[in-house]
Amino acid sequence: MTISVINVARNSLKFTSANLLGAALMLVANIYVATILLPGEYGVYGFLGLWLMYANLIRPGFTIAGYREIPVLLGQEKDEAAQRVQNVAVTADMFYSVLPFIVIIAAAFCFADTTLRIGLLLTALGFALATLTKYHADINLLRQNFNVVAWGRLITAVVPFVVIMAAVHWLKVYALIIAPIVMAAVLFVYYRRRGPIHFRFTFDRPEVLRLVKVGIVLQAGALVLWAFRLADRTVIASMLPLEQLGLYAFAIGFIMAILKIPTDFTNVLQPILYKGLGKAADIYEGFRDTRRVAVYLALGTAMLIPLSQLGFYLVVTLIADNYIASLPIFYVLSYDLYLAAIMVIAVIILTSSVVNKQNLSLLIHGVGLGLNIALDILVVRLGYGVVGVAWVTIGTQGLVTLALYYAARRYMFAAAGGFRRFLAMILLPFAVTIPFYFLHEWLPTAVPGAWRLTGISLAAQAALWGAVIAVFYRKYVSRTEIRLLVTEIKKQIRERPLA
Repeated sequence: MTISVINVARNSLKFTSANLLGAALMLVANIYVATILLPGEYGVYGFLGLWLMYANLIRPGFTIAGYREIPVLLGQEKDEAAQRVQNVAVTADMFYSVLPFIVIIAAAFCFADTTLRIGLLLTALGFALATLTKYHADINLLRQNFNVVAWGRLITAVVPFVVIMAAVHWLKVYALIIAPIVMAAVLFVYYRRRGPIHFRFTFDRPEVLRLVKVGIVLQAGALVLWAFRLADRTVIASMLPLEQLGLYAFAIGFIMAILKIPTDFTNVLQPILYKGLGKAADIYEGFRDTRRVAVYLALGTAMLIPLSQLGFYLVVTLIADNYIASLPIFYVLSYDLYLAAIMVIAVIILTSSVVNKQNLSLLIHGVGLGLNIALDILVVRLGYGVVGVAWVTIGTQGLVTLALYYAARRYMFAAAGGFRRFLAMILLPFAVTIPFYFLHEWLPTAVPGAWRLTGISLAAQAALWGAVIAVFYRKYVSRTEIRLLVTEIKKQIRERPLA
């Protein structure tokens, strides 16, 4: 089965549009909340959020192990087997979730502060409802019910905003805690009606043990990846002034927001690819399309780098001039848009149920994390500051990405020559972005006026990318495919991407 990149992009646009709407609404809500809540009250909300984050992260991995098998079984038309894996995984995870639920409730009675006590009790309720809702969202995504999940994302964006704006004036910090509870309750009713998963409690001890052996490694990989994302900020917070942390956090906040675009794409790609594996005659046929998709992803995310550099420059010079000092940080971190995005293709291959090399993926990420922390500390002590930390983040991310592709090469190519040519095709777009780093560093000193600078930058980007695509990627980017993609984007905008 050939994967349609247009189809993946079309469906990922639904999620991206909902995410962008959610980000815009929460920005408005946060500004309004800041006029009402004191920093101490907001600190309570942050403290409760940590409890919720750790409750979700520290899990045995029953579902993450089961979910990677379901699309493959569906591709093999083994619907009953897929349903059984779903039921066993969800049943085991549901019973495990009772433990963090009880821990949060017990913790509530360890605090004398009334707000913290009530807040933790509400957090426990929110955790329970969110866990039930997540089963439905994840399984609908695995079964490629993309419209159902996209409407769910829209509910996720709108309901908390409405609750916070309506209640924060009289409920104060409790409005922030209640908002996700209301959202989870609405989502649960929605998924029960629009995306039922036909769940039945299914106890199977041998199957649970099999899932946990795989799942605990996959979950550890998620934890290490999360730690990798926070290592730089942790080192900065412990070794540099808070002002430096603020500049770095501001820059990387934009990076994480932009990364949602390729993340939505790969989230849609994964169940489609895994379902195709169930139909493939051999492993090379199953992963054949990953080579083409990786090239598209490399091109798309590389194009985002100079665009994001220009966009961030305009934001900090025209709107948030207090953060102009974060420009050099952002220019470096912008390369993570490419490195982190294309890495996902290799991770999807290694952690699939067919390849089953999640241990290797975990090892590579673990080594990268250790290297990241050690080099972060070194560059700070040598006096290179937050920009030095940013370069370490990009360097270690690049090493991890290359190592993962090297590990996955044997499942993508039968011959070594094919991998070398593929590597050249995905690395060339990254190389093309490097001159823009120097261009955007130089232009503000040489060209007066933000809009003139914008025109020069956009013209340079259009000319260079046009030449590169015409010479090297003509078979990947045809006029027909561009017209199809533009048509789909217009259709999504016209239909408010979720219709």
